[in-house]
Amino acid sequence: MTQLLAKNDIKKGLSAYTIWSILGWHDIRQRYRRSIIGPFWFTLSTALLVIVLGFLYSSLLKVDIKTYLPFLAVGLVVWQFISTLINEGTTVLIDSQTLIKQINLPITVHVCREVWRNFIILLHSLPIFILMLLLFGIWPHWSIVILLPLGLLLLFLNGIWIGIILGILSARFRDITPIVTSLTQIAFFLTPVMWSPEILESRAWVALWNPLYHSIEVIRAPLIGSPILLESWIWSLTFCVVNGLVAQWLMKRFRNRIAYWI
Repeated sequence: MTQLLAKNDIKKGLSAYTIWSILGWHDIRQRYRRSIIGPFWFTLSTALLVIVLGFLYSSLLKVDIKTYLPFLAVGLVVWQFISTLINEGTTVLIDSQTLIKQINLPITVHVCREVWRNFIILLHSLPIFILMLLLFGIWPHWSIVILLPLGLLLLFLNGIWIGIILGILSARFRDITPIVTSLTQIAFFLTPVMWSPEILESRAWVALWNPLYHSIEVIRAPLIGSPILLESWIWSLTFCVVNGLVAQWLMKRFRNRIAYWI
């Protein structure tokens, strides 16, 4: 019975969406309790950051502000979502130790709670996208209706797989958290968030072999009307499948030890 629970933990956790969705909303309400505009503070701070960096780097990189600002806005918001999932993924099980030890829930529920909470904040940044599109008269690619939800789904699932992987590893090895935090900061400069791969010319492989870039691009390209590259979808799907397999293996192998590690 124990082995069966470990084997099916991810499936049971994903299907318990009523639990982790309610817990995620509760986290949002608690975080912004007694705040007038709540999570829209994130929207305002991101908008200010995009405007400042947009005018600065468009001058440094010598690109048209009308093209660069939407590119930066989408890239920065999606990167903030990804980096937050990575960093919080290292502590998600440690922070949930009370519930894990007291309530018999799938471990995946706690990871889904963290991903859903940050996904809600990501959706609060949609006004920034809409404002940029209206301001510069940009028409999204027609495939946005199909490809954007699919890209968001891949991003959501990848966040769960990464949360499971990092959560289990960090529960066993506490040094994982500072290591991942440092690597995430480095990855920001190696990922085309504020710059385009084209400026690297012969060194564009630095970006094109970066799965984080393709995870951003499947969201950014449909929104800003850029050509949608097939390799970005191949990279994103492969990244999702590989992470899912690793997460399932770790869950089956170490699920029953997590309560003792935390």
